[in-house]
Amino acid sequence: MIYWYSIVVQTPAHSPLAGLLTYHRDQLLDVGSFVRVSLGSRELLGVVWGKLDEPPEPLFTAQGKEVELKAITAGLGIQAVSPAWLKLVSFTANYYQRSLGEVALAALPPQLRTLDALQVERRLKRQTERTKVNAAPTERADIIDENAINKIALQAEQMRAIDDISSKKGPFLLFGATGSGKTEVYLHAALEALQNDPTAQVLMMVPEINLTPQLEDRVRERICPLYGDAAVVSLHSGMTNPQRLKSWLSAHMGTARVVLGTRMAIFASMPNLTLIVVDEEHDPSYKSQEGARYSARDLAVYRGKLENAKVILGSATPSFESWHHSSAGKDDSAGRYVRLTMAERIGDGVLPKVITVNMEHQPKKTVISPPLLNAIAERIARGEQAMLFLNRRGFAPVLHCGDCGWKSECPHCSAYRVFHKIDRTLRCHHCGFTQRVPRACPACGNLDITTIGRGTEQLEENLANLLSHVKRPDGLPVRISRIDADTTKLKGALQQQLAQVHSGEVDVLVGTQMIAKGHDFR
Repeated sequence: MIYWYSIVVQTPAHSPLAGLLTYHRDQLLDVGSFVRVSLGSRELLGVVWGKLDEPPEPLFTAQGKEVELKAITAGLGIQAVSPAWLKLVSFTANYYQRSLGEVALAALPPQLRTLDALQVERRLKRQTERTKVNAAPTERADIIDENAINKIALQAEQMRAIDDISSKKGPFLLFGATGSGKTEVYLHAALEALQNDPTAQVLMMVPEINLTPQLEDRVRERICPLYGDAAVVSLHSGMTNPQRLKSWLSAHMGTARVVLGTRMAIFASMPNLTLIVVDEEHDPSYKSQEGARYSARDLAVYRGKLENAKVILGSATPSFESWHHSSAGKDDSAGRYVRLTMAERIGDGVLPKVITVNMEHQPKKTVISPPLLNAIAERIARGEQAMLFLNRRGFAPVLHCGDCGWKSECPHCSAYRVFHKIDRTLRCHHCGFTQRVPRACPACGNLDITTIGRGTEQLEENLANLLSHVKRPDGLPVRISRIDADTTKLKGALQQQLAQVHSGEVDVLVGTQMIAKGHDFR
């Protein structure tokens, strides 16, 4: 018997093939199954989106010849995705005006698109064997150690927030000041969800890849002793393709109880999703700017509604949209979200004293004002650390000719190419166009071309000169480190540099927004 199916493959948004394509097979397949199909001369990964009740109407070419519909090449042995996942992808494609195949296939691990049925079978076998080895918890998962859950004493506001999350439906906006213990509330909510349902899964999202290792360490410390090492996986674009496939399969098969990731993790296939946490929900990084555009924060709320999962949006500075949608926590009908407020910091923590220095009152070309320099020197002498944030990498944002007015504009886009002194290059940080620094002005031949503005490279260089006379308590010279996209290109470089900061090897840390988003520097 022949069965007819509607299949989704990755096609451009506005091509004639952007919709559902019809294929047939002599075997019954579940909706949401993964298959290999031929499209022209290529063989592609496809997702079964629906089953046709009867054969489709015949199609004819312009010459009147009937079009022969193709058969499905092979079925992959992976269990079908849930109907809720299919609805999420359909809603995303429709709402953000993208093709169904573009969204659906972009949501899957890249390596899955290249594997045939035999390769998938081998990986599933290895995944199952690995799970048996790593899944055994150190104690029974159905008996949760109360001391393990509550090993950190909670504040009254934290307890109140946890009780509201347990008793109310949500979605919740957790409006907590920096240092008020929002992460501890997330962990308690996750542990409670896992305790109440032996198959429950939790999705925890952060805006930046760089924040994932820090959160993973805290989550593993609390979850893995109870549910095994295989219970926590990460999912983000910084992982290799085999790593992403391994994590995705763990979540899809229900082995992973907690999935940590960036915005792409909102499309992770999690058949038993019970809780979604979006940390730093205000961050613009949750909005995809390449390929299929979408807001992962908004999709988290929609997915929670689809799968009857609780959603927690956390931030010390909520977005205007979330603030507008939230109530004060007393009357759920007052807003779409329930607002939970934690205004007090943990322990004796107080908000920092802020001093503003007007640089117009400083001598010309001053990079670091005397008050700031003195404050840094005092901290170093006491064995403390200082962090300088400048959201501009490179040595200087513009190279400039004073005679003719030439500037280092990028020929391919409207941005300026940034001067990097380390390798003597001009780089566009938007399109990636790179050239060697010219010996003279390309427009007039003037040899005296100078920089305008400053970046992290220049700040690091100036600090080294200004603090050369300052000594640490042990008599050693000051140690300065820079963290930005240029210094963290190699695998593991960021983790190594952050470990040096935490261990006290670094006295002054200079960096871009990579160091300003939620890192818990001791």
